[in-house]
Amino acid sequence: MFRKILNSLPFRKKKDGEFDEDMASDLADELGGGITDVHDIDEDVDPDDLPFNELPIEVQTKKLPKRPKSRRSWLSKLLIITLFLSPFGATAVAMIPVLDPETGWRLFHTGGPEATVAVPGSERELQEEIARGVRDIQDRDRAQQDAQTNPDGTPQSAEDIANQLNGVSDLIGSPDQTGEPAANDQPTPEELAALIEEEGSLDDPIEPDPLRQAPLPGLDEEGSFGRIPRIADDGTTPFDAYKRPYEFTSEQPAVAIMLTGVGLNDERTQAAINDLPLNISLAISPYARDLTDIARSAREMGHEVFLELPMEPVDFPLSDPGPRALLTSLSEGENLVRLEWLLARFPGYAGLISHKGSKFGSLDSAIRPVIEFISRSGLMFVEGSSSGVASYGAQLASNAGAPNAIGNVIIDDIPSRRNIDARLADLVETAKRNGVAVGIAQSYPVTIQRLRNWAFRLRRQGVVLVPVSAISGMQVTPQSAVEAEAARRQAEEREQAIMAEEAAQEGDAPPPAATIEN
Repeated sequence: MFRKILNSLPFRKKKDGEFDEDMASDLADELGGGITDVHDIDEDVDPDDLPFNELPIEVQTKKLPKRPKSRRSWLSKLLIITLFLSPFGATAVAMIPVLDPETGWRLFHTGGPEATVAVPGSERELQEEIARGVRDIQDRDRAQQDAQTNPDGTPQSAEDIANQLNGVSDLIGSPDQTGEPAANDQPTPEELAALIEEEGSLDDPIEPDPLRQAPLPGLDEEGSFGRIPRIADDGTTPFDAYKRPYEFTSEQPAVAIMLTGVGLNDERTQAAINDLPLNISLAISPYARDLTDIARSAREMGHEVFLELPMEPVDFPLSDPGPRALLTSLSEGENLVRLEWLLARFPGYAGLISHKGSKFGSLDSAIRPVIEFISRSGLMFVEGSSSGVASYGAQLASNAGAPNAIGNVIIDDIPSRRNIDARLADLVETAKRNGVAVGIAQSYPVTIQRLRNWAFRLRRQGVVLVPVSAISGMQVTPQSAVEAEAARRQAEEREQAIMAEEAAQEGDAPPPAATIEN
């Protein structure tokens, strides 16, 4: 073996270029010593008779015992396989919400509130709703055909028509607490048959009923940032000029819907304008693009429009109402300047609806100048919360004689079909109990779809859909001078308590670290 190694080394060469093999052989004999090459063993000697250390290295290697594979070896292989397959597993889990939104929602919201019933925007729910709508249309068409004649060919009476329609879903509304439909809320059989014939099909397009073009002469004036609304010289207010005309009678309960966030998404905006009933009011965001065109399109279709008024909420700045919002940290003059900027965004709105504003609307020093400015401008003020109780701002508007309304129900706080349907049912019950009710909703696609379906069947429940402007002044009762003064003092005390609490929180905060500047 040593001879082979030495023969490969570059020893002194002869003149003909070959290695000096004699020198390599001598050096191998000197270095080899007692080491035996596998080829140097005599053929007559049995390798088993030789000591182990005298055996060639190749034989020694073969005779060594094989080490069994340890548990660590298997764990190492398992770890390598796991690390190799983990990216594929993570990718598969991440694709679940894409392939099946409902399963993904339930997987990632296990244990969350209403996770088993509120699955917004799933394809499965949309398919169920489409199937339900098809069944309703088929049931209604079948009922209309059966209502025309009896099996013997004689015309049917209105009572026979109503009896045949008992199986149609959502026909006469939800039952009352006793489990029976309210007798005085459901329409008579004759009215029911007339309603079914008048409703037509859910797929029928909504016919436009254009409102007057805006702005109208004399109803605006030059402000710091453009034209802002004002009361005309003849006493006509922008609210009276730009609202949707509607003759409201208190014989039937009425509900009104305010759809907010219009203008922030082009597709949703067009769906809200073209697919929703004209009595649903649209609140346009001041941060949308092409505000004038959006307001013009909505009014040409027949919707009355409102302007969203962003104000500071209780959890500000965690919840940010947007740039140039009205804040309690600003002075009265700065907030009025911001209000002028908001009012000059576009013409043709009948009023304003508060956006957030749970803190700003509760402080007298903050909200009172704003309400006074809105009242002098002849606009309506709508409280956008869902408390159903007159806020301080709505009460101030009522005391000043300005048109006003308050929201009773947030319809899509959870934007799912089931939750929206439940909130709309609550809204109907509130209207039957109080006479009127206002629902506030966002311009989500599922909300627009559910509102259209709900409004199509609303009259069967003995409730009418009216514009928000039609119930102005019907929810908040004006206070007397004594009551108004008492409310003002309570608001001031509440404001002082809030300011003291904020000052205490600032005092408990650690002082800023020392720097070169301070």
